[in-house]
Amino acid sequence: MQITATSLEEGKLDEKLEMLIDQFEREVAPYDRWSRISMAATSAGVVASIVLPLLLLQPAHALYATIAGIAASIGLTKLPILYADHKKHEISRVKYKPVTGVCMCDLYQYRTHLHKMQNANNTAERIRHSKLASYYKHQMGLGSAKSG
Repeated sequence: MQITATSLEEGKLDEKLEMLIDQFEREVAPYDRWSRISMAATSAGVVASIVLPLLLLQPAHALYATIAGIAASIGLTKLPILYADHKKHEISRVKYKPVTGVCMCDLYQYRTHLHKMQNANNTAERIRHSKLASYYKHQMGLGSAKSG
């Protein structure tokens, strides 16, 4: 079931592709959850890195502790995001790409923007999602990324 440019009608995906994307989405849900938790932890870590040194340390040391805390918060919380992204691409590459011929991450994003384009409230939003869908279609090697 290799995907070709003709197998992706404008604004509509084949039912089998929809089912594969849904299956992929369920399979990578734990990794998406880790990414969301890590993003929230980044915000909490940065705020704590600012507030705690100001409350607990002398002003001369607080600046250094704040900068180090912010850098550590961002760096440490980025690791789970990178790992989750790696695992999602590994699942896509090993299990789905031999069947579809494309990265499921790109196909998922393509479908997401097609749905958002169809449900858009105004023309600007519709154009934005159309351009993003075109970009992901190009990423999959199935069309040009020309925008207009």
